[in-house]
Parts: sequence; structure tokens; C-alpha cells
Amino acid sequence: MNGPIRRVVLVLGMIFLVLVVDLTYWQAIAADRLRQNPRNPRVELTRSGQERGEILSADAVVLARSVPDPLDSGAFRREYLYGSVYAHVVGFSSALFGDRGVEAAHASLLRSRRDLTTSGILNALLGEDLRPRSIQLTLNHELQATAARALSDRRGSVVALDPATGQVLAMANSPTFNPNALVGTNAAVVWDALTESPDGPLVNRAVGGSLPELLTAEGTITLDEMDPRSALGIATRVAAAGQDGLMMRPYVTARVFDADSDQVSQTDPEPMTDTFGHEAALSLYGESRPLVVRGARDRPGEPAGNSGVAELDAGEPAAWFFGVWPAARPTIVVAVVVYPGGPGEIGPGRAAAASIGRAVLAAWIHIITSSDE
Repeated sequence: MNGPIRRVVLVLGMIFLVLVVDLTYWQAIAADRLRQNPRNPRVELTRSGQERGEILSADAVVLARSVPDPLDSGAFRREYLYGSVYAHVVGFSSALFGDRGVEAAHASLLRSRRDLTTSGILNALLGEDLRPRSIQLTLNHELQATAARALSDRRGSVVALDPATGQVLAMANSPTFNPNALVGTNAAVVWDALTESPDGPLVNRAVGGSLPELLTAEGTITLDEMDPRSALGIATRVAAAGQDGLMMRPYVTARVFDADSDQVSQTDPEPMTDTFGHEAALSLYGESRPLVVRGARDRPGEPAGNSGVAELDAGEPAAWFFGVWPAARPTIVVAVVVYPGGPGEIGPGRAAAASIGRAVLAAWIHIITSSDE
């Protein structure tokens, strides 16, 4: 082989080697990064074509589900059946704005893996179940609806806990938003209005910095992460004081089910490393006092609680309330934080916070009474 031909073969060989290396890099090493890049139009095509599993309440009420998109036979549309009531916990799954709440925390479980990616094809050939899984929360539907209704349009938050397990029985915020509006045709306009609102309707005031760990039931939540003036911080601390200082880790994800409704996993109650005794609770929230709550007289054990006013980081006073039932070894702790400026109200709204808390306690007592009948 003469010199010129040898050089041509060498150059062609080098070009071929570069092409092989480049193709291997983009298809194998960088494939996931490209697939998740929001500027990749195939991301939207994949997301819209994937069915997502259901999200259910503790009493098996369907809160979110996928339905066929009437405008596209090959796609699914996410539907939130109770809109703003569960917005900050369930969250949303939006092609434009990503995932929030439980939808984000468990996206890999909720989303179907039936797609045309290399991993999707291999998993299908290996016989794996690619159908979406469903998530059951710890939230009780009646209690959650009561908390949202009691808050109404007043700025604030409510958290109800089972002190023995750490299960979050209710978590409501106001102002709130309708997640259905973020998956509709007007989504961009709605998003701009929500993000520009000075009231922060997208903010989950009830939990603060502990939200990701709380939703996923993974990782460690410390006492320092839960602001003692937030509804979650108050509820968790009061619950610990009623459990001889034992602090249970709060969580909202109860179980995971496969597409055949068989349970795949569950979250077990887990004590935190922190403790918070009665004396510490007294220094922050004062002594519990007997409460008048509708329906409590028909049940053994009296409800108790207290209310007060605390100054937030911005210097704004907020009213808080906690209530437990029964007073000794309670089955529920309810915490409420209300910001000033309610309808026709002067001052921080201490009476309003107590009224909201008593309504949630009354609903729980009704739930317990009904289950015993």
C-alpha cells in the first residue's frame, strides 16, 4: 500500500474511532442527562405519554389520577379531584413547571416506565412490571377537608398528628392554589399569577424546611429543622411532650401499591433522636387547659390545649393554637398558626386560631365515634 492510500485509511480510521467514541458517550454516558434536559422536546413527549399512578388518602379516597387526554389519544392528563384542599401535600405534575409535593417525591414510582428509551425497552424485554405504582398517604380525608374549610381564606396553616406514630392526619394551608390549573391550557398565566402573588400561595407554611424528607419518608428530620412557631413544629413538640419526651418522626407517605393493588412497601413509625419533654413544652406553649369541643362530652377523656401569639422572623405577630384529645395520652395533636388580617379582625387572630383548632378536634372525635358504631 503506497503512502497516500495509507494516510487516507489512517484518517478514515481516526474519524471512525471518533464517531464511535462520540456515539457511545451520548447514547450511554450522557443519555440520562439529555433525557432530563427541559430543553429536549422529547422530554415533554415522554412525560405526556406516560400514565401516573393514583395518590390516595388514608381512607382510600382518590386524590390524584391520570385520565386520557381528550385532545391527544396517546397522552394522559393529570387530574386532582379535590383541587386546592391537598395542593401543598399532593403537589402537581406539570410539563411546564415540573413536579411538586408527593408528585415530585415519588415521581419514579408514580410514573409509568413504558417508553422507547433503551432502559425502558430492556426492562420490558426482561419482563419487569413497567406500570405505574400508587401512593397512599396518611391524611384522613374528612379531617383534611375540615381543616381546609375551617381555614377558609384566612392566612395560616393546620397540622394534625397521631402522636404515637408520627403520621400526619391533616395538613392544610391558606392561601392555596388549584393544581388542576397548572396542567390546563392557561397554565403559564396561572403560574405567573401564583409566583408573583405577595401572599405566596405556593409556599407550604405548615412545614418549612423539612418538607422533602417528610414527603419521601427518607433521611433524618431534626428538631432544629422544624420551626417551633410553625404548625408542624408545634404539633411535633406537643406530641412529644405527651409521649414522655419521645419524638416520633412525622411522615405523610403510608404505603406503596403496584398496579394490581398489592402492597409493595409501607412506612413504619420511627422515633427521632431528639427528645422534647413537658418542661420544654411549658416554656414555649404554656400549660394545657380544658377545651370545649363539640362531641367531646360523649367520649371518655377531655380535650385540652392553649393559644398564644408569637413574633415571626419578619416581626409580624402570628396567633398559634394547639389542642390534644384526650388530654392524657392523646390520639391526636392539632396545631394552628394564623397570620393577622382576617376578615373584620383587629389583631393577630388568637380566637380564630382556637376556633379552627377546635373544629378539627371535633371532626376527629366524630371520626372516632363513627368508627366505633
